[in-house]
Amino acid sequence: MIISMQGNWHVAVKSKSAAFPQRFIVQGASTGNGIHSGTPGTSVHVTGSQWSIAIQSDPGTGWQSSATKLKFPHKTLGNYEFDILSDDGGGSDTDFNDLILTCSAPANINDFILYGNVTLYGGTCIFNPCRRFPYVIDTYPGLVKALRNPLLSDWIKKHYADRIPPFKVKPNPPDPPPYFKPIVFDLSSEAMQPKTSLAYVRKAGMPNTAEAKGVHESASSLAATEFTMLRSAQVKSTAQAAALSADKIELLQNIDRLFAPCFTDAGSNLTLTFEEYDRTAGELSGGAYTGTGNRRLLGDTVTDMNGNYIFRFTFDMSFPGLEDASDITTGEDVNVVMYPDVIVKIVEYSPFRVRYESAPYYNIPNLKRIDLCLPESTVQVSSACFNGNLIGSLGNVFLGGNQNTSASLLDPDLARYNYSNYLEPSGKISVGSTLAGFTVECAAWGGTIDMRGCMFDAAIKKSDNKIKWYTIRVNRAGTSGWDYVTQNYKHPKFSKRNLPNYIGDDVGPFYPNVGGALNGDVPSYINIQSEIFINSVDWEFSNFDRYMQLNTALYDVIAGVRTPGRFFVRVDGYDAAGVYVPGATDLIALFIQNNGLQFQLTAPGFTDPLIVDAGCGLYRLTDAQMKTPLTFSFEASDPDGFVDSYSLTMYRCPGTSIDLNSNMEANFTIPAGSHTFPEGSSPSNTHHLCPGFKGTQDTHSTAGLFTVVIQPTAAGDGWIKPGEYFTIYSLTLTAAERVTNGYNAGIYGPYYSSVQILMERLNP
Repeated sequence: MIISMQGNWHVAVKSKSAAFPQRFIVQGASTGNGIHSGTPGTSVHVTGSQWSIAIQSDPGTGWQSSATKLKFPHKTLGNYEFDILSDDGGGSDTDFNDLILTCSAPANINDFILYGNVTLYGGTCIFNPCRRFPYVIDTYPGLVKALRNPLLSDWIKKHYADRIPPFKVKPNPPDPPPYFKPIVFDLSSEAMQPKTSLAYVRKAGMPNTAEAKGVHESASSLAATEFTMLRSAQVKSTAQAAALSADKIELLQNIDRLFAPCFTDAGSNLTLTFEEYDRTAGELSGGAYTGTGNRRLLGDTVTDMNGNYIFRFTFDMSFPGLEDASDITTGEDVNVVMYPDVIVKIVEYSPFRVRYESAPYYNIPNLKRIDLCLPESTVQVSSACFNGNLIGSLGNVFLGGNQNTSASLLDPDLARYNYSNYLEPSGKISVGSTLAGFTVECAAWGGTIDMRGCMFDAAIKKSDNKIKWYTIRVNRAGTSGWDYVTQNYKHPKFSKRNLPNYIGDDVGPFYPNVGGALNGDVPSYINIQSEIFINSVDWEFSNFDRYMQLNTALYDVIAGVRTPGRFFVRVDGYDAAGVYVPGATDLIALFIQNNGLQFQLTAPGFTDPLIVDAGCGLYRLTDAQMKTPLTFSFEASDPDGFVDSYSLTMYRCPGTSIDLNSNMEANFTIPAGSHTFPEGSSPSNTHHLCPGFKGTQDTHSTAGLFTVVIQPTAAGDGWIKPGEYFTIYSLTLTAAERVTNGYNAGIYGPYYSSVQILMERLNP
């Protein structure tokens, strides 16, 4: 894996303790890019805002990536230094000394280096286990649990009233927001603490190296060796917090009883994004953290295999500039600049979304260790697969069963059951695994589907991982033709992630003319998994196991008409010479439904043409017309059977009871409020069976609109009861369908339509 770097560094080979040839590669820099020998004494000065290093070895089968890990940085004389250790996997040892690089850079007064270890946490945690003073809730489930505790709930309602979720029972709760801004229990008023002020003076006789000629290229006018620090002070603030009050002490004791370590795995190969945060006036004066202060992107880094990271950034503390003046509260000396406050985020590309952001880390000195705990519920770690299927998951839905290496279309080979998920030979999917984030029985597929799978197998030697290219084909069941997928697919590279308007490099399609089956006419895609682990290309590690975002709407059209049905999707792998890699085939069935439900509710009207239609839905009735039949039509159906349920409800205002009958059911009464007609659903729609439910087409044996006739009972009072002169009847139709793209709730909807009719007594 790559080691991410920021700024200018001197990279030197410290030692080599391996039989295999070694080398290191610099990518994405302004200067110093290229392949460099692994011979001790080799060095290169590298410049650039963001770049990467990869170490490689050649065991006799070609150059391939070595495993790498970081040693934490330290300050030696006037330099920051750290080592990169590597293991080439060529022997029985794992001592990570095959090739060791030392990276060094002058310590500048405006340079900052953050380092530490990243751990993923889960379980029953309410608070982030790495944060105390302040305590931080950084997940939605943590907030929900906290609100069940009276003391925590009272504090949250006081300081974060707008963040309290509506606790309503819903059959299909919506997906959580893209990310959760933390709730901070700043009981010790850390945000109000005085910030560190440093004042420097240039040493007498020292030249300004920014103006000097012929000096070492890594020198800086702000090198710490050229300055003497006059003072390090805590700047006073008029908003200084008082001692902890009794209620805060009680709250702290309550939190301590709930606080529990809940670490799980190392946060390996994660891209961390860092922002400088300017506290708002309210936060500086003691208000709750809002996250709405101004921010500035500082850059990104990648954690190593153990979750360790190093991140370097420049924050202008020099004079006369005042970069952080907006972050100075009343009482602070505005002629100085303070240490920065920093936020850490997990940001994914393609599509862009913020998975996680931390609360601020305040008052960061030039060299600071910050260990991070990230919630595994929101931070998804990509890792190399071990003996996985070529089609391993669709979105968050893991597919078990055996890889269909023979591309068989027989039902036993198409059944993919495991992990409590069931992909049927029909292409219908039932999801029971909590890892998917939703459950559903007998759903179709629709929209854009993330295809993920194992194109690099860590369980075998790198030299035995032959897939260089892959193709994807789609075929509608019952037809003979296979169509190659030619959608453009991109994936970002780490060194380019902050370029303006950058969304990624092309993964394909390309038309390689390398021999074998790839003769220049076959649309193919690059295996980025192989390029990451073998060729050290700095593709983003997040989502690297995704190799296509399959737009199903491109394949379900017949003669211009979108036509749902069962489709076969096939993936094949080829080596660098275009030769098919034995066993590199997988094939699954998907039932694709992109049409949605046939859903409609018409406006109600009377069968008697003599009833006065005053317009705008208002009808005027005589006493003799009070029992005239009312008609309307509705439909909530899917001929392919993916209706989950539907419901038709009739409301009356004023809310007085009235007796009616209809062709949907015999006599019924609208009580004070509403009446729901017999609803439609299919409780037998369970995996393996999946009979389907067509909605109104099943319950009323009508394809298309079903016409409803409703009228008051013969013994009843009619549409308008005695003593009333005006009434409103409303009809509401709702429905939901079973369709997923592997991420959504599996039950799409609700579909919703509402109409009403107004009635006025003409001759009271």
